[in-house]
Amino acid sequence: MLPIEIKGLLSGRELGDESQIPFLVWDVSPSGLGILLSDRLEAGEVLRLTFGAPMALTVMCSVVWCELQEADYDFQEASFRVGLITVSNNRPLQPLVDRVDEARLRKP
Repeated sequence: MLPIEIKGLLSGRELGDESQIPFLVWDVSPSGLGILLSDRLEAGEVLRLTFGAPMALTVMCSVVWCELQEADYDFQEASFRVGLITVSNNRPLQPLVDRVDEARLRKP
């Protein structure tokens, strides 16, 4: 689990251009991330992820996998865990990774 809470909004062609789904990040690397959200996604879908905090950032990603996360102590309702990779090769998530690393260093 990450040392800071990172949330965002997801949108894409398959979801309809106007639809936005909130998500929570559970893992991040320079070229991909893992998210939790309420909706099932299909492998190969290309989506736009928009972050407002801890920094403003918009990234295009492709769904690699999606699996059901059963309701449990941490998640009171069933949700979906999703693995994403960035569409571009220029490491667009690096600023977010740097922010997470800084937070890890500050934790006692």
